[in-house]
Amino acid sequence: MSAAAQDYPSLAGRLAEDLLKAWLSGDAVQVHTELERSLTVPLEARDTGEQERRNLLQAVAKRMTMCPDLFEVRAESPALDLYAHLLWHMVTRD
Repeated sequence: MSAAAQDYPSLAGRLAEDLLKAWLSGDAVQVHTELERSLTVPLEARDTGEQERRNLLQAVAKRMTMCPDLFEVRAESPALDLYAHLLWHMVTRD
């Protein structure tokens, strides 16, 4: 991977990072904003890896929108723990 590619994470990685930061901040309005952004930003990549990351991000965001309480203790909700791990994986792998 070139140095330029390492300096600029994918759009999916940036969206996942923004969503994760909002979620960890506890700001429900910002979380809602980032969930909507993750679901609606158009995919313009020809790279299949980026397409797969965007599909994963959209799937996680969609499931998060269906959660009754995104701010309950993650240890008590395996689904929330899974979403956090998937988002973190998307952020760190880019």
